[in-house]
Amino acid sequence: MGDTGAHNIRYIGFQSLADGRRRLEYAITAKGMVARTATVEIPAVAFTGPRRVSFQEIAAIGYEKLRREIAAGDLPDSSHAFVLSLVDIEENRPRRRAAGKKA
Repeated sequence: MGDTGAHNIRYIGFQSLADGRRRLEYAITAKGMVARTATVEIPAVAFTGPRRVSFQEIAAIGYEKLRREIAAGDLPDSSHAFVLSLVDIEENRPRRRAAGKKA
């Protein structure tokens, strides 16, 4: 994962919670700033149904959510977890290539 202007966001890992949610953790660094962590929670319902997310997608979805929050001036920290709604997930989900298309 990468640099969002002056901030670098790096996926650290995830934790599975008892109710099926996932809590993702990211490190956020920037020149002249104390390093911090931020968490993003993905609800269990996001992993079911026809629009379900794959476990491979969740790190990118969380990264995009944090990138947007930082760009809007909200620098997250470990005391606040962003909880993604299904709308957040669709807005931040990596776009899938159509089958058979070449880039």
